[in-house]
Amino acid sequence: MLHGRLLVVAVIATASVTACQPAMTFVSASLPEETVASVALIDTPRVDAPIDRPIVIQADNGRLVEVQVTEAPDRPISGELSPDGRTWTSTEPYLDFDARYRVSATAVDSRGLTATLDQEIRTVNPDGYLKASFIDEYGTSWGVGMPIKVRFDEPVKNRAAVEEAMHVHTSTPIEGAWYWVSSSEAWYRPRDYWPGNTDITVDIDLKAVEAAPGVYGKDRITQTYRTTDSFVMKADAQTLEMKVFRDGKKVRTIPVTMGKDGYDTLSGTKLIMTKEVERVMDNATSGVSEDSPEHYRVKVRYAMRLTWHGEFIHASPWAAGSWGVTRSSHGCTSMSDENAAWLFENAHIGDPVEITGTPLKQNPGNGITVWNIPWDQWAAKSAIGPRLTTPAPLSPIS
Repeated sequence: MLHGRLLVVAVIATASVTACQPAMTFVSASLPEETVASVALIDTPRVDAPIDRPIVIQADNGRLVEVQVTEAPDRPISGELSPDGRTWTSTEPYLDFDARYRVSATAVDSRGLTATLDQEIRTVNPDGYLKASFIDEYGTSWGVGMPIKVRFDEPVKNRAAVEEAMHVHTSTPIEGAWYWVSSSEAWYRPRDYWPGNTDITVDIDLKAVEAAPGVYGKDRITQTYRTTDSFVMKADAQTLEMKVFRDGKKVRTIPVTMGKDGYDTLSGTKLIMTKEVERVMDNATSGVSEDSPEHYRVKVRYAMRLTWHGEFIHASPWAAGSWGVTRSSHGCTSMSDENAAWLFENAHIGDPVEITGTPLKQNPGNGITVWNIPWDQWAAKSAIGPRLTTPAPLSPIS
């Protein structure tokens, strides 16, 4: 609305002149009767307004002298006026979904004439909401090979927008990428193993993110993980030795036996998934007849699971003649009681075990097998590609 008044200036003057001097005459002139100021919303739709965009009010040819923005029925919205008095911007990080906001503003021009704005904004009303949760079946402290897993309660169609809201923080930059296992689950790992004794904070802020047409995130979740010492085991079926590295330095070489012909240990990288001081192993559970000469039922000590199909690291005192000499197991990597006890004491859930020298390759999903996917293939399953982690914010994430 424009306000003003008519101001007319009319001056007529005459003066004595000589023949050489023309007469001077002033004619009447009028100034605009309406204000030259205007005030308007900037980049803010009145219907289906996004909740993550501020409300911006701007005056042209004048200054804002009054601004009131309220969420129905009467909650005031805070904002800041620019130093030149021309622009007001709301400062709340988010508006509310499906909410009505009344915007009233007055601007004044250089002559004191005013222009006003009185409008209503309605924010987007989602058809549904997306929630994320961490899959922490192995806890929040683990070895340097463990991936981070996130599950969504609705299928994600706009994966890039969701990934942009999934931040991984470490004290030093680490290259990593998300990998979409399905439309409702994403895993994260670095290019190489995590550094030892490192805090990893994952901040997923889905509020206002449109994950699929009409489906928006509205929550923020965070989780902090910590890696243990870097502890990596490398077993070679040709030399029948397991070399153990702590923080990059070899600390032990262990004679082992591994899967014999027909029961080959799978080559590849797997992670320790469980640790049991004692376990009864019975291959009848995998379909081997109890009448078969290959059937066994035996109690083992210091068992650490590597695959869902039954590969473990464990002690095998009955196979003492095979350690470092020949492959005699049904697929497990086994050793002396002393070495198995030491390994059990020092290894962690999530520690990598790299197996080489066998003809069979590790099959995907048979355990935690993320490290058998080449990095370029892993990164290709990300919607935005690999990125470097960043330090966590100085203020606590809320």
